[in-house]
Amino acid sequence: MKRFLFFLMGVFLIMGLFGCGKKMYKLNFDGYGFESKKTSYEEGETVTVYYDLIATDTDYTFTCDSDVEMDRDYDNSHGYVFVFTMPDHDVTLHVESRNTMEYDPDAHLPETPPDLKDEIDPENMLFDYYEKTVSDETGEGYEEYVLYQRDEGAGTILAVYTKAGDADEEMKCCLVPDDTWDSCMYIVRGYNMEGWDKETSLEGKYVVVKFNNSKGEPVRVTSDEMPQDGYGAFDSISEILWRAWCQYGE
Repeated sequence: MKRFLFFLMGVFLIMGLFGCGKKMYKLNFDGYGFESKKTSYEEGETVTVYYDLIATDTDYTFTCDSDVEMDRDYDNSHGYVFVFTMPDHDVTLHVESRNTMEYDPDAHLPETPPDLKDEIDPENMLFDYYEKTVSDETGEGYEEYVLYQRDEGAGTILAVYTKAGDADEEMKCCLVPDDTWDSCMYIVRGYNMEGWDKETSLEGKYVVVKFNNSKGEPVRVTSDEMPQDGYGAFDSISEILWRAWCQYGE
């Protein structure tokens, strides 16, 4: 009887060691620069992934499986930080990088028509970048870049609105390549701007970005609700629109 009991105990012990453990799921990386303590996790386990392969003038888009709710943050020690709960299947993180400072020198656009301002329809707004600054010399002023879709014809309208101190607002516009808007939205997706809800603000300036999400719903984010790496998003968008104006504007 004792031998039989010892035998059963041995069977249960072996089952506990080898047959009853939770199933492990793989964490895969599509691209270089990701780091994590483990390569396999149990369902329900918290996964933390770092990405520190960060280049100047380059923006990144990170994606994961559609059913994974991934929190994203940034710190100076680790770079980008991603945290999510492991589902009941393998997970792959993807990264795409893009140099946002490059423009196609061979892009051909028709000359800006003299009545281009008359084509601007607020209902056709694609993207809006607004930056208000306060200076001891000039007082309060702002600069705003707005992309509008045209009803007809090639190119996208870029309108630039500026105001300094007590001076009247000035407005100029030109045609820019359609991928100018794509470049701005690339930054939006890369920094997950639609999901911003943290309270870190800029000193000396106030920035607002407006765009439509994938459902066509209007989204408005400001420098008062950005994460730690939020300035990088605003700076990249500003650079894209400024370079487009310098290349194609007056």
